[in-house]
Amino acid sequence: MKTAVLINDTSTKAHLGCRIVVAQIARLAASAGIRIAASASVHADWREHPDLMAMMRDADIVIVNGEGTLHDSSRQARALAEVAPFCREAGVPSVLINSVYERNDSDIALACRAFDRVYVRETGSAKEARDAGLLVEVVPDLTLSSNVMTAFRQQPRGTTIAVTDNANRAVGQRTLDEALTREDVRFLHLDTSEPYNPFMERPDAPEFVFMNSGRETEPLPPLPRQSTALRAFRKSLFKPHFRRRMKMFRELSEPLSSRQILSRIAISKGVVAGRFHAACMSMLSETPFAAMSSNTSKMRGMLTDAGASRLLADDPRAAFHLVDDWRDSDKTAVAAYVQRARRDAKAMFDDIASLL
Repeated sequence: MKTAVLINDTSTKAHLGCRIVVAQIARLAASAGIRIAASASVHADWREHPDLMAMMRDADIVIVNGEGTLHDSSRQARALAEVAPFCREAGVPSVLINSVYERNDSDIALACRAFDRVYVRETGSAKEARDAGLLVEVVPDLTLSSNVMTAFRQQPRGTTIAVTDNANRAVGQRTLDEALTREDVRFLHLDTSEPYNPFMERPDAPEFVFMNSGRETEPLPPLPRQSTALRAFRKSLFKPHFRRRMKMFRELSEPLSSRQILSRIAISKGVVAGRFHAACMSMLSETPFAAMSSNTSKMRGMLTDAGASRLLADDPRAAFHLVDDWRDSDKTAVAAYVQRARRDAKAMFDDIASLL
C-alpha cells in the first residue's frame, strides 16, 4: 500500500456528512491501494505542526479534502491552498478533492495551480476555478458514493416533513419561522452523538490525527451544546407558536446517533434541507426534498448538475410546496446523478493512484 496524508479531516467534527465523506475518502483510497497514514483535523493548521509536515514530506501523496472550505479567501482556504506549493517543493504529489471553489483571490488560485489534480464537486465551482487558470475535473460530493442509506431505504414513509437548520442563518431563520406555522414538521440536526466516526472501518482509519492539541490516536469531537427544557422555555417565551418553538429547540439539540439521523431522513414524508448533506442523504434514500440556499452556491451547483435545479427554493413556502410536488422526473434525475457520483468517485481514486 502507498501512504497518504489527509489534510482537512472534517470527521473530527460530529457532523454526519463530514464523517461519511472522510470514511469514503479512506475506503476509496484503500480500494486504489492507498492507506491514509495520518490526517490533519479541520480545526488544525497543518503549517503549525512540524511532525505533520515531516510526514507530508515522507508520504507517497498528500490528499486535501476541500469540502466547504475553499471559498471567500478565508484563512482556512489559504491554508489548504498552500499545501500544493509545499508538496511541489518537497517532490510529493498532491491532490485537491471534494471541494467547493468560490470567491477566492489570485494568491489562492496561484497556489492551487501546484496541485497535481484538482477535483471540485459541481460545475459552478469548476467554472470559477477554470476562470482562475486551474485545470479541474468535476466529481460529485463523496457522500453520494456511499451505501449508508441502504439499510433504511425499505422503511415505510411517515407523515412528517424533516426540516434542518442552515449554515446561512438568515435563510435558516426564515425557514424555521415558516416551519413553526405547520403541524406536519419535525426538526432535525445532523450532528451525531457517537464519540468516534461510526462509518470508518478500523483498518482504514489514520494512525494519527493532528489536532490543535497535538497528535492524537483517537480524537474526540467537541460535545454539541444541548438545549435544556429551561433554555428552550426562555427562548420561546412571549414568541409566536410557543409550544412548537420549544419543541423546535429541543429537537435541534437532541442527541442523535447516526442511525437515528439516517432513519429519520429515510422515513420522512419529505425533507426541507438547509444543510447540503441533508440533501445528499435524501438523494440516497429517494426521499422527496427541497433545498434552501446555503453559505455558498453548492446547493445550486449540485442540483443544476443533477438536472433538478427546480428543487432549490429561496422562499420557505415554495420549499414545502416542492416537497408535496415531487415528481417521477425528479426521482429519475436524482437516481442517475447518484449513479454518476459512484462511478466518478471510483475513477477519481484510480486516477490519483496513477500518480504514484
